[in-house]
Parts: sequence; structure tokens; C-alpha cells
Amino acid sequence: MSTQEMFIQSEIYSEIETALQALPVLCKSNVATSFKFKSPDIINGTTGVSSSEHETSDFGGCIKIEHSASTSIKLVGLQIWRGALLLADFILHFGNIHFKDKIVLELGAGVGLTSIVAAMFAQEVISTDLDIGAVLDLLRSNFKTNAHYIKCMISVLSLDFFNLDWSEELNLKIKQTEIVLAADVIYDNDLSKGFVKTLSKILSIPPRKTIYICLEKRFV
Repeated sequence: MSTQEMFIQSEIYSEIETALQALPVLCKSNVATSFKFKSPDIINGTTGVSSSEHETSDFGGCIKIEHSASTSIKLVGLQIWRGALLLADFILHFGNIHFKDKIVLELGAGVGLTSIVAAMFAQEVISTDLDIGAVLDLLRSNFKTNAHYIKCMISVLSLDFFNLDWSEELNLKIKQTEIVLAADVIYDNDLSKGFVKTLSKILSIPPRKTIYICLEKRFV
């Protein structure tokens, strides 16, 4: 039996191949994708997020995300998955209604697309992920690249679904959190159990919180 580690690739890359044109900042082996967006809350026009380079509409902005093109299963947070796109689009549509001036916590933030969009509306965004494979460094770098869209305070913190003994800083942030986001964090049985336990603990801490979870239904 081969001991070679299996690598996987997000299914969205076949749809956005023409968008992989920007140069990566943090790591030369990465790629950088431009995601065009428009929102009536930030710019005039209809809402939406798109990765198509052939879009003819007059988009108001372009989020640039550096990420891996393929990874092992344990490093999938270094890629962009469909759930992050859907959740980002939802926030663009309803940002001024549900997210304006809120304190937002994202679990499994990965390379930061959803957190960056949330930061266009929120009072503060706390982006968390497992500190593995330099994902937190990449997250910080993507925030810096898109700083001109960010309207609020940003925190990037380590959070492991299998370790509920949180740092003092993270505990303080969770006590202030009003909205919890999670995109594409359900893909492994053990990880899913850890996510549910983490979420349960977060919800047990006042104030009352609203949760938005986005995932793609997959058949294995």
C-alpha cells in the first residue's frame, strides 16, 4: 500500500481558472485569485460576489486572496471552498441589516475571504483557525492586502476544535461576540464532533449569539 499523502483540490478552481492571475505575496508556491464584488451597501448597484474575469457588469471592488491550489486533507484551510463564497455573498446582500456594527467571530476562517467581507460591515471581526501550515500568517497577509475594504478592528487568533482550553484573549473576545460564522468546516467525522463541541461552548457564553453556517452537501 502506498504511503504517499493524498492531495485534494477545491472544486471551484475549475470555474475560476481565468481569475488566477495575481501574484502571491507570502509564498511563491501559492496562487492569488481576484474576487470581484458589488454591494449597494458599499457601492451603487446590485449585490453579489463573482470570480469571473469575463463579467461585464460594473463591479465596485475586487478582493484578492492568496491561497494554495491543492493541499493534503489536514491543510484544506489553505484553499477556498464554495461555502466561503456563498457565505461571503450572503454577507454582501445583508451586511447592513444583520452585520452592521456587530462583533463577528469566524471559526475555521482559512484564508479569510468571508472574514474580509464581514469586516466591511462589522464593528470587529475575530478570525480563528488552527495554527498549522502557516494558515494564520496567510490570513493576516490577506487582511493586509485587502486593508482598503476593511472598516473595523481585526483579530487573528488560534482556535483548535479539539482543545477547549482557550487563551485569555480568545475567551474575552468570545464574551463579546454577537455573530458566529463558519464555512465548510464539516467534512470529517472527528472534526465535525470537535466543531459541535466548540460551538456548544461558545453558545453557552453570554451574550446570545446568532450563527451562520454554510457548507456544501457532499457524497463520499
